[in-house]
Amino acid sequence: MSEIAEEGDGAGGTLRMREYPRASQAEVMRASEKDEHYASHLCDACHDAFRRAFGTRLSVTYEKETRLAGCALYYLLTTGSGLQTLGEEYCDIQQVAGPSSLPLSPARRTLLVFFQTVLPYIVEKISAQAASRNIYQSSETAEAVEISERMGNGSDIRHLEGAVLNQFAGSMQSGTLGRDRDLANSCSQHLQSLRSLWHVALHRWPRVLPGLRDAFLSAVRANLMLFYFEGVYYHLSKRVAGVKYIHMGKLFYKKPKYHMLGMFLLIQLGIIGGDWLRRSALPNLLKSMRVQAMDQSLAAGQKGIPLLDEEGNAVRSSEYGKIAIENMATSGSSKCSLCLSRRQHPTATPCGHVFCWNCIIDWCNEKAECPLCRSPMLHSDLVCMYNADV
Repeated sequence: MSEIAEEGDGAGGTLRMREYPRASQAEVMRASEKDEHYASHLCDACHDAFRRAFGTRLSVTYEKETRLAGCALYYLLTTGSGLQTLGEEYCDIQQVAGPSSLPLSPARRTLLVFFQTVLPYIVEKISAQAASRNIYQSSETAEAVEISERMGNGSDIRHLEGAVLNQFAGSMQSGTLGRDRDLANSCSQHLQSLRSLWHVALHRWPRVLPGLRDAFLSAVRANLMLFYFEGVYYHLSKRVAGVKYIHMGKLFYKKPKYHMLGMFLLIQLGIIGGDWLRRSALPNLLKSMRVQAMDQSLAAGQKGIPLLDEEGNAVRSSEYGKIAIENMATSGSSKCSLCLSRRQHPTATPCGHVFCWNCIIDWCNEKAECPLCRSPMLHSDLVCMYNADV
């Protein structure tokens, strides 16, 4: 944002465009803390007013909704109206959009308020409903939930499909029979595809939700790391909406730097990324390397290169494949990841990992999640694998 200032006396004065400097990181963080403080006071006031009007029981039931109303009211009266928030006014900073530092448009202000208030509530509500419906149970329970959702939530789609088909059936009698029949068939196919996508989303939601949660937390940490390095976009919602801050007052102190905090977050993200590679990518890579090495060894045996066993005796190429496969089966795949020894009474988790029975039971007593992929599970989800060579 800039303003025009006149220099000189009389008509011969010159006009100069005044540019405001970018707000410092300390001012942005201080303004955010002030806004959270004032918004929490307004949320408490809305919750108390709702409790006095409708009673304690309803106030406890709709506590999140009343606090959402208070938070949305605070940001609608300030950011939504094109005004400074109390925290921004306290720190003498102003929101601007884009590299040209222009005031925020109504659409951008509405988008920012939605990202700050409504979107976190929607995500939390969906996660709570998923947990209450026991979506984190085994695959059999997930299939049962999917069937119930088909019978319950699919009625609206069937009703809509029936209404569309009835409408086109009436139009078929008016004269354009062939064209309306094709249009009705295409609409029916689109509705069927939407229904199948809905069922697939319900079925895959238990496996997708933990990954989405981890990805969102990583995105928040990465955004905070970039803020400590660059000094813009303290919140992820402001980065998505493209909202920056400028300082409109006088600077009385030197701007502090937060590069050290950014380095700490970078190290933390590196550790998290390395752990993810260790749990997901590296096992598949090692498996493929073992298979490739075995193929090369088999090819070398076919070319006439002598192969020796552990005792130094020559091994024929036809027998080497069996020996290599047995070594691979007994080397790392049959070891328990918790005790690092051969599995005793192999037990499988819902996510497909296999451990010793005693090891995974002791782990579940401490944490109800898989030790490798952190997928939620219960004691009843564990399956002991009898007569299985794993």
